[in-house]
Amino acid sequence: MPKCEICGKNVKEVFKCKECGAKFCKNDGNVDALLCRYCEEEMQEMIREEREVMDDIQEIEQETD
Repeated sequence: MPKCEICGKNVKEVFKCKECGAKFCKNDGNVDALLCRYCEEEMQEMIREEREVMDDIQEIEQETD
């Protein structure tokens, strides 16, 4: 029986994270995106930061108009 590298439990099925290669169970990641919980969190944080930068750029552009 395979073992989840995130929670350590023996599970029916594991999936391989496309970012870090960790084998995770359905409870410890996004099976559709093939991202373990940690890589998915990092991806979401990067998206949040990118949005903040884009918002700052729009503010600056509006101020200079």
